[in-house]
Amino acid sequence: MKNVFCTLAVGDKYVEYTKFLAADLGAYKAPLVVLTDRPAAFRTFPHVHVVEHRPKEWFFHDKRLALQEALKLGDTAIFVDADTTIWFGADRREVRKALTYSFPPGLHAQRLFPEEYYHYPHLEEIAKRWGFKFNRNVISYWEALFALRKDKQVESFFAHWEKFAEEARRSGTNGYGEGTSFGIAAEASGLRRHFTTYMVESKLGNIFWHTRLRFDRRKLYHLKFGIKEMLAGNINFQQQCWGW
Repeated sequence: MKNVFCTLAVGDKYVEYTKFLAADLGAYKAPLVVLTDRPAAFRTFPHVHVVEHRPKEWFFHDKRLALQEALKLGDTAIFVDADTTIWFGADRREVRKALTYSFPPGLHAQRLFPEEYYHYPHLEEIAKRWGFKFNRNVISYWEALFALRKDKQVESFFAHWEKFAEEARRSGTNGYGEGTSFGIAAEASGLRRHFTTYMVESKLGNIFWHTRLRFDRRKLYHLKFGIKEMLAGNINFQQQCWGW
């Protein structure tokens, strides 16, 4: 397999969201790795590879574990937040192309500017103490949708990211600011970084909708949004989802 999607589903609420995502990806036979504390919830999804994961509390750095499990199955791991669906109005042919897009080796993620909201100076200071070399203008990433293809520096990348996870555990935090953490890890490890160059080309950011929809209402949602689409005509669905 080339592309393997992955996510975290911890707690009943996020399990319900993830089941919606799983059903969407299942319609295209796209493999999905789910790290979850409710493994039985995904038994009816043959394309889902379940990894039992029972953290004491939510930990943002566990995203790296999902990526590592996905890379055991395919060349490219694509992390998607659990509270995500495939946009109802997306053309199915375009969805198939996006889900099977071939990424070059390295990290593919939307770069954010640290002067704005995503600014974690304490993480930068910690990294400097460790001797990590990085350019602070290229270390902040959108962490809800990103891709990682196997590269010779991937293991080093995960080792650097692990240090941030250990520091977060030591300080008793939930690992917030993981987009900056893995951005610094990528830069310090020498992992190739492509930012959104190929992500835009893949159109993954156009087909995924970052929302919160319950699986038990999936048929109702599809009916509701299908009717809205017919009434609205050819809507610009990109305004409703992740824009790149």
